[in-house]
Amino acid sequence: MICMRVLALSLTVSMSVLAGCATPPASRDAVPLAAFFDCARDRGVLVSAHRAVLDDSTPENSLAGIRATGTAIRPALLEIDVTRTKDGALVLMHDDTLDRTTTGRGRVADNTLAQVRAARLIDGNGKVTDAPPPTLREALDAAGKVGAIVTLDFKSSGADGDILTQQVIAETRAARAEGRAVLIVYNDADALRLAVLAPEMMISVPVSSPDHLAALANGGLKANRILAWTGTRAENPILWANLRQAGVEPMFGTLGAPGRRADDGDPGEYRDLAKSGVAVIATDTPRVVKAVLAEAVTAPAACKVN
Repeated sequence: MICMRVLALSLTVSMSVLAGCATPPASRDAVPLAAFFDCARDRGVLVSAHRAVLDDSTPENSLAGIRATGTAIRPALLEIDVTRTKDGALVLMHDDTLDRTTTGRGRVADNTLAQVRAARLIDGNGKVTDAPPPTLREALDAAGKVGAIVTLDFKSSGADGDILTQQVIAETRAARAEGRAVLIVYNDADALRLAVLAPEMMISVPVSSPDHLAALANGGLKANRILAWTGTRAENPILWANLRQAGVEPMFGTLGAPGRRADDGDPGEYRDLAKSGVAVIATDTPRVVKAVLAEAVTAPAACKVN
């Protein structure tokens, strides 16, 4: 019923969405990334680069950022933002508009793919680059070449969000990237919906307690498919220990508004997080995290990403 409703919403949805609505092969139920995260959880700390940025020289949500970060940190998690153009193409962009991060103007949803591609990305230093905003397929392929895992953040909601979700799942499958992709959600309802739509993929979802984790499992989202987002403010070693005991990777964000995030403070805070049980650190400064934690970050490189 979900697929029929989504497809009826727009005549611009590509034929790839039809593949996304189909029941995936039973072999996909193995969740290829689960074994990798189990291995990595016991070996050290994974770094998740916010918007795939390595430093100010790489624009956010760019192929340059994917390549640079995926090369500098192995294995890296690259958080990227996906949205739809006016003509239904999938591109990387965090904001609703092109204004902040590119030379383009206006809402992404009001621009065609050709118009979006005519814009040029701006790096963290304010320099205009030669690169256009990439498509999702380009990003998936680039991440695969450097052995990185992508965590996909959907930048649409409501009916448009349903269409976007279907397209992203279909495109990820078409790129054969199911074994190196994580879908990001922010509530239980979306997590349980994606558990059905993409049973072969990992899901990043907020988890607040062991009871909350149990509720997700009872709803159909197995623990081996969960990356547990635990926020950016309050550190919770007790929760992290409980999650680890349940076979779930606790994830904590040091990112956020300047002046209110760990990324602005003493780099030693990263060591404290690692000692307190965090398995994944989401950061705006991945190079710094790697330098501070050194062996703890590189240790998971021995774990295999499909």
